[in-house]
Amino acid sequence: MLTFDELYKRVVEASTSKKPDSVLEALGYDPFHLECVFNPESKPERWKTFNHFCRESGKSFADCFFNHIKQDETGKLVPDLPKEKCQECLGAENMNKLLASKDVMAVLSAIRQGDRPVYACIAPAFLSQFELVSDAQLRSAFKQLGFQGMVEVSLFADILTLKEALEFDRMIVHENDYMLTSCCCPTWISMIRKAHPELLVHVPKSVSPMVATGRTIKQLVPDAFTVFVGPCLAKKVEAKEEDIKDAIDVVLTFREVKDIMETAKINPDYLKTDIREHSSAAGRIYAVNKGVSEAVQMTLKRLRPDKAIQVRAIQADGVLECRKLIEDLEKGQVKANFLEGMGCKGGCVGGPRALIDREVAKQKVIEYAKKSPYETPLDNPYVIEMLARLGIHSVEELLEDQKIFTRYF
Repeated sequence: MLTFDELYKRVVEASTSKKPDSVLEALGYDPFHLECVFNPESKPERWKTFNHFCRESGKSFADCFFNHIKQDETGKLVPDLPKEKCQECLGAENMNKLLASKDVMAVLSAIRQGDRPVYACIAPAFLSQFELVSDAQLRSAFKQLGFQGMVEVSLFADILTLKEALEFDRMIVHENDYMLTSCCCPTWISMIRKAHPELLVHVPKSVSPMVATGRTIKQLVPDAFTVFVGPCLAKKVEAKEEDIKDAIDVVLTFREVKDIMETAKINPDYLKTDIREHSSAAGRIYAVNKGVSEAVQMTLKRLRPDKAIQVRAIQADGVLECRKLIEDLEKGQVKANFLEGMGCKGGCVGGPRALIDREVAKQKVIEYAKKSPYETPLDNPYVIEMLARLGIHSVEELLEDQKIFTRYF
């Protein structure tokens, strides 16, 4: 049985000729980084939570917001801003945007009640979607709103990439013997499930990174309230599907979160930097087209540098191309062994609720990936640490039907 500690040491020593401990020291690896996300009270002197308070009332933003709404004569919730200061601070127009979204209201209500820690699960496409000076400030912004913490879904894209690479390595004997398809885009998976269920044999038994993130948080923090934040409307539907609805309580789009931040007057100039480097380059490129297949290929090369396992990928970019790829597969015209379908042009960065141009977003994501101190999940000590926290210590255990990472179609 090959443990992940052994695999990590083997990969690091093979790629750097250094001992893993010296590599971790050079990378600035801090085992408390995950602890501060899931158990911040354990190190209160190191990991401080930021809160947004009304300067006049001393209340949190969620308290202040709910204290300034009322029902009109028809029963509809409307802003109640009797003071000029409140009108200037909250603003009826901004409040109406939040009141129009039942999902926003559910999240703010959960934060206000305070009986469950609320976590933001941020999609890999988040780079530069918000007017923040740095990506590290986004975590601080969520804490200021009253979230317990922010978890990058890229870390779980890492874990699922590792799982698929290991499965690919185990199953493929000859180049044409095994075919996988990506499972992160709900539009792509829905097209296969509903119209072409016979093709599900090519879909790995893996949940999407969003679901893996939500399930992990709830396993480590059983009473957690999980909020996925991304550019995709289809994720709202995915989160409610019967077999995986245990993972994410609410899905907010980037636009909905931007509306909250504008109403709360989150000021980037006054936000402290709260940096956590949890994900590898491979996990971060999930947000762009071709990213998933490239992540698996990168990981396989790191896993088997002496073995030529080729991921011959074909990518479908947008709904029309996804349909065409499925048709070609049915006709036996596909020679690839990895099929990657993205319902939005350009990948998740092209989602309908993204805030910036998809090409600009794609470039930002690629730049962010290059900045990661880890190239693949096999180089990422936080992957090993997270799996250990979940009781998964070996390759064989990860490849088993782990409930947390497995979907039964």
